[in-house]
Amino acid sequence: MEDKKLNTIEKHWTDNSLKLFMISVTVLSLIVETVLILTGIGILTLLMMWTPAICAFIANIVSLKEKKEKITFRNLFGDLGFRSSKLVYLLLGVIIPFIYLLIPYMIYWNRYPENFAYNGVALSLIIKDCGPVMIVGTVMGLLSATGEEIGWRGYMVPAFLERIGLIKTLLFTSLYWVCWHLPILIFGGYMAETPLWYRIPAFMLCIIPIGIIAGLLAYKSKSVWPSALLHAAHNNYDQSIFSVISRGEKLMFYASETGIFTIIFAWIFAVIMLVYTLKTEKETE
Repeated sequence: MEDKKLNTIEKHWTDNSLKLFMISVTVLSLIVETVLILTGIGILTLLMMWTPAICAFIANIVSLKEKKEKITFRNLFGDLGFRSSKLVYLLLGVIIPFIYLLIPYMIYWNRYPENFAYNGVALSLIIKDCGPVMIVGTVMGLLSATGEEIGWRGYMVPAFLERIGLIKTLLFTSLYWVCWHLPILIFGGYMAETPLWYRIPAFMLCIIPIGIIAGLLAYKSKSVWPSALLHAAHNNYDQSIFSVISRGEKLMFYASETGIFTIIFAWIFAVIMLVYTLKTEKETE
């Protein structure tokens, strides 16, 4: 039934534009990631994260030209998710990663209190030290995270959504997002605290549900900003706060993007959000 329904929907983005996006984002990202790995030039990380956005803008222009539509600021940017969002989705974008990241770290701190920098310190002091970093760091993180989200959740998710449906789209785009990270994961020293045989499957099991959550936020809000906030908040909480106040050889097996408990809680959120979305949409049909 879903396939028949999809076949009756007029595609917003042309097939040629989608093919162009997939080819260009794959090739250009591989080039940038390779140069980044070989040279270690930090600014290339920002370029790498904006490669999906660059390819999405090009693909959108191609689609507009093929459909003989006038290119305006509204359809060039609005089509890629530059729209206002309800506050609830923006709040979910910063709250959800806080929960699925904090709980695994708390489990680790409870198990190895000597590896927690604030062990025995009053909660008020922890909030005083970490609170400003949580806010400012997340806002600053939007400068890079938005580049990816324009490509992934601004273009890629809605383009596949009108072709293969919601569940397949969420799984495919999330899996592609994982594969996009593989060069720096394998050769670039990313998450290098764990052995490669564990790092790759653990990272995959962690990032797929996070991609599903980000995709659902974009799908429900019709905006790229909730997923961009989630992406920026996730990176900030994990890399600039929780991992900074933690240490120990076993940390990455508990928390961060390769931790078993992060995997568990990320999947819990992803499944709950997906089931709720499918249920509410079925009730409105």
